[in-house]
Amino acid sequence: MKKAAGIGVVLFILLAMGLLEVFPQDANVAPTVKIFGRVSDFQGRAIEGATVELKDARFANKASATSGRDGSYALVVPQGHYLALAAVKGYQVQSLEYWAWNVPADRDLEINPRFDRLEVYAINAWRPQGAFPSYQIYFRPMSLSAAGKRIAEAGGLEQFQKLPVMDIAPELGKKDITVAIDGENVKILELNKVREAAGTGQSMFGYLIQVGLPEKKADGEYSIITITLKDSKSGEQGEGCLFFRPNGTL
Repeated sequence: MKKAAGIGVVLFILLAMGLLEVFPQDANVAPTVKIFGRVSDFQGRAIEGATVELKDARFANKASATSGRDGSYALVVPQGHYLALAAVKGYQVQSLEYWAWNVPADRDLEINPRFDRLEVYAINAWRPQGAFPSYQIYFRPMSLSAAGKRIAEAGGLEQFQKLPVMDIAPELGKKDITVAIDGENVKILELNKVREAAGTGQSMFGYLIQVGLPEKKADGEYSIITITLKDSKSGEQGEGCLFFRPNGTL
C-alpha cells in the first residue's frame, strides 16, 4: 500500500509540473468544429426536415444533418476546408438548393440557408487587375419553373438533356439581384448573361456581374458574398453565398 501511495505522489507532482498528460490527444486525429444554423424560407419561417450536406473537393458528402422543427441543424466535422454546403427539401419538386461555397471550417461557423425555387449555383468572384475598383462575380442561376417548361417543350428530360443549349436560367435584371458583402449591399455596375460550357457540344447560361467595393473593409481573412435573387416574372426566389478572400485567392 505504501508503494502504491508513493507512485500516486510522484504522478501528482508530474501533473502539477505539467510534465504528464492524463489523456494525451492522438496527433493524427484532426480537431473538430461545428457548422450550425437555421434553415428558413424567404418569409423567415423555419423549414423542418431539410437535408443539409457538407461536400469536400471531390464533391463527396462528408457530413449531413436534417433540420429540426425550428429549422436548426448542426454538423460536427474535422477542422478543414470544404468545397460547399448545400441545403434543400423537396428537391426539383417544390424547391431548388441553397449553396454556400468555399466553406472555411477552421472554427465554429454559422450558415443560415434560405431556399425557394431559384438556385444560385457555382458562385465565383475575383477583383480584376488594372480595372475599375470592383469585384467580378459569376454565378449560374437555375429556375424550377423554367426547367419544367423547357423539359416539357423538349418532350421529356431525356430529350432535353440532348439539346445543344439547356436553358433553365431566369431572365434577370439588376433589380432582381441583391449582392451583399459582409452584410453591406453593394451596387451592381454591370450585368451580362453569358454561355457556359456544360459538356461536349452543350452549354447553359450564367451571369457575370460587376459590383462596387464595400465601404467597410473585411475584419477577418474571409468576406461573405451573398447573392439573393427574386425573379420579377415568376416570383421565384433563391440565395447562395461565397466565402471569399478579398486580398488573395479562394
